Amino acid sequence: MKKLIAVLFLISVCGFFQKVSAENIIPSATAIKTVPTSIDFAKSYKTNSENLLYLLLAAINEQNYLIEEIQFKTGSVLFKAYKKEFIASVASQDGFNSFVKIIPADNNYNFSPSLIQKLHNYIEINNNTHFQKVL
Repeated sequence: MKKLIAVLFLISVCGFFQKVSAENIIPSATAIKTVPTSIDFAKSYKTNSENLLYLLLAAINEQNYLIEEIQFKTGSVLFKAYKKEFIASVASQDGFNSFVKIIPADNNYNFSPSLIQKLHNYIEINNNTHFQKVL
């Protein structure tokens, strides 16, 4: 009986140490999720840059991302999504076309590509919305 208890104790102790050592293993490079190259970080729209900036802010707000900084003069927005910071820049191509570029602030592209696609989809759906200044 004592031998059986001792054997069971040794098996449980060995199993515990295997579990602890397995938690400290660094995942391999194949397990890391990377962004495919087919994602459009910059996309052009048929609207002026001011309207596109407001559409971008509305898209970020719609997805419940945290807006940390807005610079209206340069047309850039710093926001946080899923514990990661992103920079979105709006620039004008000509009087009728402008584009938005969304990139991670730390140049680490290991994030879900649906984050950028959701913002672009919102802007495409609501592109015909024109904002007016309220006095």
